Amino acid sequence: MEAIETGLKLFAFIIVISLFFAVVGFLVQKYLSDFFDKIIVKIFSSIKKERL
Repeated sequence: MEAIETGLKLFAFIIVISLFFAVVGFLVQKYLSDFFDKIIVKIFSSIKKERL
């Protein structure tokens, strides 16, 4: 019985962590996508300038 309880606790723990990361990923995509787009544009423009 103890093994089953431990397995269920582990399973619930994994589900909670995956849900947490899903929420965090969603918020990051929603709020930081514009921020990261600006950074990526700056990086690529600086790389293009160096190549020329």
